[in-house]
Amino acid sequence: MRDVTSTGPAPSRRLVTAGALGAVVAALSGCGIRLEDDAPHVPLVPTRSPIDGEDALLRLLAALQSAALAPVDPKVTISALLAPLHGRQATVLHDALRQRGVPEGELPAATPSPTSSASGSPSPSAAVSPSPSVPVAPAPLATVEGTIVAAGKGCEAAEAELRPTLLAVLAQAHAALGLATPTGTASTVAPSASPSAAAAWSTPAVLAPVITAVRTASYFLEIAAARSDVAVRKVWTAHLAELHSLTAELVEAAGDAAPAPELGLPLPHPVTTPAASATLATEAMATLLGAFGAALPMLSAADADAATVFATVPSWLGTVAALAQRHGIPLSAFPGLA
Repeated sequence: MRDVTSTGPAPSRRLVTAGALGAVVAALSGCGIRLEDDAPHVPLVPTRSPIDGEDALLRLLAALQSAALAPVDPKVTISALLAPLHGRQATVLHDALRQRGVPEGELPAATPSPTSSASGSPSPSAAVSPSPSVPVAPAPLATVEGTIVAAGKGCEAAEAELRPTLLAVLAQAHAALGLATPTGTASTVAPSASPSAAAAWSTPAVLAPVITAVRTASYFLEIAAARSDVAVRKVWTAHLAELHSLTAELVEAAGDAAPAPELGLPLPHPVTTPAASATLATEAMATLLGAFGAALPMLSAADADAATVFATVPSWLGTVAALAQRHGIPLSAFPGLA
């Protein structure tokens, strides 16, 4: 009988085990499977690293989801318009996080949390849904929108590509707070969320185009107000006061980089009737809103200024979006961007 015994050394059990484990690792890596952050660590199996600013982004997503499902505040007319905006914001942010590798299981569930505090940070974990048979008292609009503003803390750590969208989301919340407050009165934003106009900018020149845009809108609104009847002029004068205050904050933040004001500008069309005046005012605010939105990528591009940008820009853009809404431009989920 022929001897069929191999003459080479037999592989050890340790080598076989290592080879099998390597095959499993390769299979997991090739299929793109990502382990949860709290999963037990397995040698040679890759673990997921959180994305930049992940905790803050999850808090903001939870706040937006709760706001989208919050009951309407009957005391504030604009409250009924906000739920669809927050729903769109939540969808966009949810998709952005999934695209960046955050597992679905780690994202907050879309359940209402009507009792959230404006000063508190919403938890990324799902809240317990109230029973459909028990009516839920609506939270004041200031509480709902203030929660979103507060949840923005820490979002400056997000990657640069996400920052313009995040700034627009926070600006919408500031705008809603402004629209819920009569023109010329104090804002309902918590002091801790209020911007510091004197905050240092490492690249103050990026504010120059925004300053010019605000001054241009103010000039045209002044012309429109002067050529309107007394009642309209009184209201628009209050709007001008807000724009002048915004200009002062921007100029203070820009310092020596602030451009000199222009002495006069040609009107885009004749303004000889109240209707033409109203058209000019609306066009001025629409142009300003678009210019501010177009500046967001440049404003948020520098990492050195990220904290300063998130401490100031949402309030500035929110002021513009609120004034634009008062001139017939609907408030959007992402003011200046869409």
